[in-house]
Amino acid sequence: MNNILQVHQIPIVMNKKTLQIVIVLLVLMNGVSLYFLFRPHPHHFKRPPSIVDVLDIEGESVSKIKAIEAIHFTQKRILMNEIRANKRKVYQLIGTKFNSQTLDSLLSLINSKNYQTEKMTFDYFSKLRTIVPKAKQKELDKFVIEVIANQPGPPRRR
Repeated sequence: MNNILQVHQIPIVMNKKTLQIVIVLLVLMNGVSLYFLFRPHPHHFKRPPSIVDVLDIEGESVSKIKAIEAIHFTQKRILMNEIRANKRKVYQLIGTKFNSQTLDSLLSLINSKNYQTEKMTFDYFSKLRTIVPKAKQKELDKFVIEVIANQPGPPRRR
C-alpha cells in the first residue's frame, strides 16, 4: 500500500552548456522586446520633404518656395484640424437623439473643408510651378501626378 502512494519524480537534467544557451537566448529576446517597445515610432502624417529638396532646386527661387510652403502647410494644418473636430462632432452624435439637420450640416461642413484643402493644394502647386525654374517644371509635374494625384489610401486589411 505504501508503494502505491509514492510519487515518482522525474529529474530534469540539463547540462551547463544548454542552460547557458537558453539564458543567452532569453536575454536576447528581452533586449529585442525592449528595443521594439522604446524605439521612436514614425508619425503617420508627417510633413513631406520640401520641393526644393525633391527637385534639387538652387538659386534665388529657394527662399520664395520655402515661404510659400510654410504658408501652405500652416493653412492646411488649420483646415485639417477643423475637419477632425467636425468628424469628432459627427461621431459623438451616435447614441444620442439628434436632429438630422445637424448631421447634414456637419457633413456638409466637412465636405466644404475637404474641397478647400484640395483647392488649396492645387493652387499651391500651380503657384510653385510659376516659381520653379523652367528646367525643373516637368519634374514638378511628374511629382504631382505620381505622388499627389495617385496618393493611396490606408492599406487594405486582409
